[in-house]
Amino acid sequence: MASNYKLEIKGELPGEIAHHYESQGGDSIFSTANRFTVKRSQRTIQFEIPIHSANKALSYSRILRRALRLDKSNAVFNHRGDGVVILYGGVIYFYDLAADRLTRTGRLRQCRNVLHCGIAVTERGIYFGEYGHNTQREAVPVWRSCDDGRSWSIVYEFPPGSIKHIHGIYSDPYSPSLWIPTGDFAGECTVAEAKDPDFKTCIRHGDGTQKWRPVSMFFEPDSILWPMDSPLETSYLQQFDRQTQTITQHRPFPGPIWYSKRFTDGIGILQSSVEPGVGVTSDHAHLFASKNLIDWTEVTKFQKDWWPMKYFKFGVIAFAGGNQTSDDFVIFGEALKGLDGRILRVGLTAV
Repeated sequence: MASNYKLEIKGELPGEIAHHYESQGGDSIFSTANRFTVKRSQRTIQFEIPIHSANKALSYSRILRRALRLDKSNAVFNHRGDGVVILYGGVIYFYDLAADRLTRTGRLRQCRNVLHCGIAVTERGIYFGEYGHNTQREAVPVWRSCDDGRSWSIVYEFPPGSIKHIHGIYSDPYSPSLWIPTGDFAGECTVAEAKDPDFKTCIRHGDGTQKWRPVSMFFEPDSILWPMDSPLETSYLQQFDRQTQTITQHRPFPGPIWYSKRFTDGIGILQSSVEPGVGVTSDHAHLFASKNLIDWTEVTKFQKDWWPMKYFKFGVIAFAGGNQTSDDFVIFGEALKGLDGRILRVGLTAV
């Protein structure tokens, strides 16, 4: 049976994207446009990614940041925790926390950045896959750093014509595998599994239908659960059996699910987005919670704002990387009334 929760808002934190947040210890990475604030081991560091002077002036307006995508970025601590990997404006950077030095380490081929929490940081390497429009269906690269974020190379490419883009790369806590969901249309939706760090064995699971189109995933010992990310049809929760490699369909949601997170106390959350498509049945982005990852109840919702989606983004709730508890975590949002460009510190309370 599903448990009911309410959302307690504990305060607002500075910034518009929460890349990382720790409930214990206070480590965090927040950003606004090209401006980053990193807290690590009780130390606060602020730095800027270099951008054109015209864009810098425009970046001080939230609505212009949305329209020009000047707000979009990714940032993760590396495995040793002595540096931060940043993707901004199609460029890969590394910030050395000990030397207080920002270094440009690479350039992406097809996109400016990837989806939130879609970078896998492991002791075998750091991995991400490109998430771009790719209208010509060119080969889509997977990038890997073997020196904890200081340099990068392409470790694997999905062949031309096989997929549009990669939704994320996730490390499996129960096996050595990396899991890579792809999209977006018929034949392109699969969940790939790299069984080794060099991608020498990379298996593509699925039949290319929308059932095999997730962005984020939950890992269990015997199964992997993912909510569909489909505006083209109703998005359901799917459960992939590791042994039989078949999926079981569970409950539907009112829109595509981009982001999900599991807390250290076992409770999971996910959100439905507002975007064009017959699979979207609400003008609100909904936040759901679950104790067992099967039975989900709605916690709250945020209405899409009035700015046109084509130019000013879809309505999305997002979560931060890092170890968080269900009574102390952060959410941030885009194109939603009361949440656009804001980071809220919140908690779940059982009712």
